[in-house]
Amino acid sequence: MKQPFRPPGHYSRRFVSFLRSGRHPVAPRRFTLQVRLRGETGPICEVRCAGLEEAIQFGQAEFPAFAERSPWIGLDSLQQKIWILLDPEAESTR
Repeated sequence: MKQPFRPPGHYSRRFVSFLRSGRHPVAPRRFTLQVRLRGETGPICEVRCAGLEEAIQFGQAEFPAFAERSPWIGLDSLQQKIWILLDPEAESTR
């Protein structure tokens, strides 16, 4: 069965009213953040966050000398997970 041809930029009235309503069908994503230390098997910390910015802010707030610990950050949007891998804490920052 053929669909009627619609010129580009032509939307149904229902779709236009949905856009104007300001409602969005997709809820904001929440990610599971796991912080790990190099050389250790399990995560040292696991929390929920809204995205990369919040994950980095958490790392900076919770771990001393976060930037100096050479963080590697990974994101898996399908599994909704973020990983931060840190070097072990140096003796001078303890």
